[in-house]
Amino acid sequence: MSEQISCTHCSTQLDLVGEEDFRVGGATGFAGMFLGGLNQLSERVLSLQMYRCPRCGHVEFFLPGA
Repeated sequence: MSEQISCTHCSTQLDLVGEEDFRVGGATGFAGMFLGGLNQLSERVLSLQMYRCPRCGHVEFFLPGA
């Protein structure tokens, strides 16, 4: 994402923090404890670009290349 992005809260230009990986999916609660390591088989990694507002601290996430 190469264009300037403004904060939706205070309209200040957001700074690119970088790309972060988030683990998503898998079972939670009792099902997750019951499955143990098998629970990780249904997880995947989602990479998101993270932008932060230097004025108010608001954070926005975007898919890379979108």
